[in-house]
Amino acid sequence: MKTLLQPLREKVLTGQDFNESLKAAEIYGSLLHMIDIGQYDDPQIEMTLTNRANDTLPAIIEPETTKDCLHIISEAFIIGGHTRLMEKLGNMHDIPPDLLITRRADAKARTRLNDVFSQVYEIAPESPLDAVVKIRDICNRYQRIVLHIHFDDIATVVACGLIKKVRPLSVYFVNHADHAFTYGSSIADFYFQLSSYGARLDLTKTIAGQTSFLGIPVADIKPESQPPVESSKPSLHFFSSGSAMKFRPFRGANMSPLINRLLTAWPEGIFTLVGINFAGNVWLWPLKLRFGKRLQILRLLPYDQFIARSREADFYVDSYPFPGGTAFAEQVLSGKRGIGLTSNVQGYSPADKLKRQSVEEVVNSIKNYDDEGAYEEILMVNGYNEVKARYLACVYAGERSSLDMENLVPWTGDTDYLKVRKSIFMPVYPLVMRYVYHHHRKLFWGIYFRFSFFNKVYFTLNTGKALVVKVVRFFKKK
Repeated sequence: MKTLLQPLREKVLTGQDFNESLKAAEIYGSLLHMIDIGQYDDPQIEMTLTNRANDTLPAIIEPETTKDCLHIISEAFIIGGHTRLMEKLGNMHDIPPDLLITRRADAKARTRLNDVFSQVYEIAPESPLDAVVKIRDICNRYQRIVLHIHFDDIATVVACGLIKKVRPLSVYFVNHADHAFTYGSSIADFYFQLSSYGARLDLTKTIAGQTSFLGIPVADIKPESQPPVESSKPSLHFFSSGSAMKFRPFRGANMSPLINRLLTAWPEGIFTLVGINFAGNVWLWPLKLRFGKRLQILRLLPYDQFIARSREADFYVDSYPFPGGTAFAEQVLSGKRGIGLTSNVQGYSPADKLKRQSVEEVVNSIKNYDDEGAYEEILMVNGYNEVKARYLACVYAGERSSLDMENLVPWTGDTDYLKVRKSIFMPVYPLVMRYVYHHHRKLFWGIYFRFSFFNKVYFTLNTGKALVVKVVRFFKKK
């Protein structure tokens, strides 16, 4: 796969049209993010494009005065943890910082962000190079930049690099998707780490600045007092939530045996699963056929109903094969008893110590439940005030946090777990595939034929939908 990607990388580094090189860099970053080939950064691309931009664009003028801090996000959405993490960090400043959105934000997210940040900029660039110029000119007004950018947002990286060529600028990179490739290694003075998984991948990168553990902050929720669970009673309620991708079987790891065992061991028990479309997830069909109403599968649930249902449950079960980040930790902090299977992708919270390697070990942990001090350790690592102290000490005093999650939860994971072997399991954006089809036909077919069955179906259906929309619009214009 690395050989197939090489012509695209060469286009980034040596292409005559600079706009095309920037666009190719976006596509290259997106492909590496979705297709894990063991490469998690590419500072040479960042520095080469920054130097080309410096030679191409008029010199930047150093501002007479600068403001304190600007946060940058590529896209902002009302759902998902990416925007919420940025909001929490934004709220930690004594004086509200400003925000730049480099691509787009949905209307609800924009309204909420206006309550967190002092000033919110949005740009509408005409080309990738125009995006670099607009981002550079806004960033030039600030002393500190906190990046929450997408893995492929090369324009922001180049813009920050241009300013650093002219004057001091402190850049802090929050590596939201720390399990995969991203741009940003060459410009960050401090590279924030969110998990031990990400910290291990960072050892393979060429990071120009320092790494500093940050952690994902969760709300410090006072747990409700709960009566002891009678594990011998036949009607325990188990609850789990997350996107379908977090539950879909992967390389032999499958949550079905755990669900089956729990509903068998507790013959009047209920297992509620929120966030999954039953029809599109074949692995659930045999379980539903066997357990009927005792397995409740809900695609969407309003937040208040989600909270009510989760509070009714006796145990919260983390998603598997892929964990739910800090969702598991939040449930434990709220007083919920947490259980689950240990994933190869791990290290986001001390709540991991509540998980077990086998189904039978999980069952035994229910019968003899003990939080093993996880509550206090979660507060220490992911508590809002603790994360705030680490964050502000780094941003305003240059203090690096050396907290090591592995001292709390010994590592048993596998950083090669997501690496492509024979099949590509992660979906690749249809827009990216269309670009590759038009510009690098050999790479397109190389990727397509290595797609898993699910990915082939996903891509084909989305391509078909786009074609239908195009035809409908064509006839409407007539």
